[in-house]
Amino acid sequence: MLEVNNLSKIYEMRKHWYCKKEQRVVFEKINFTLKSGENLMLLGKSGAGKSTLARILCFLETPSTGKVLYKQKNIHKLEARMQKKIRQEIQYIFQDQKLALNPYRKVHSLLLDGFDNFALPKDEGCINTFFDIFQLPKKILQQKPLELSGGEAMRVGLIRALLLQPSVLILDELSSSLDIKNVCEIVQFLKNYQSKQRISYIFITHQSEFFENFSCYKIKL
Repeated sequence: MLEVNNLSKIYEMRKHWYCKKEQRVVFEKINFTLKSGENLMLLGKSGAGKSTLARILCFLETPSTGKVLYKQKNIHKLEARMQKKIRQEIQYIFQDQKLALNPYRKVHSLLLDGFDNFALPKDEGCINTFFDIFQLPKKILQQKPLELSGGEAMRVGLIRALLLQPSVLILDELSSSLDIKNVCEIVQFLKNYQSKQRISYIFITHQSEFFENFSCYKIKL
């Protein structure tokens, strides 16, 4: 379903305007394949390029060399209409959801925006079901992201992604804004959800012990 071939990301920069450009290699020649229902874990120190790789998979950055194939199509060479369809199918949960979510919109509007962005029928019942699963009070629907705790914002971001029924869900440092109890509960939910839905997870983490119950192909950057 997802194939990464010889992917590299290199930034060119100048320390000063009068200096020659220098290259900073983030990562080089990354290769992996991910079938439907399989999982991938990206490991490495801070600054190793894990989040950069995830952003490339979600069209938020472009690779310097190499290609990303989704269902045998080079995603960075597709026209905008096709890229939009793939954006629905590959969802990314940022590490800091309080900053990732639009701070000027209420949570309810943010969740409905996901349906509107991809011309999907609005499903209030599904929103309520996810709120019950994650034990979130309904009053949060009328709050803005900056009014939420880090854990509440993370769960809202997760709900927003799952409402789109993605094929691939990328979770960037899921455990960073949650206490151990909530991490374990969400990880168990993800495990159960995968048993019912044909979804693949890409975990970006420093704490691989939380995901021991998942069968994961591991890449260290």
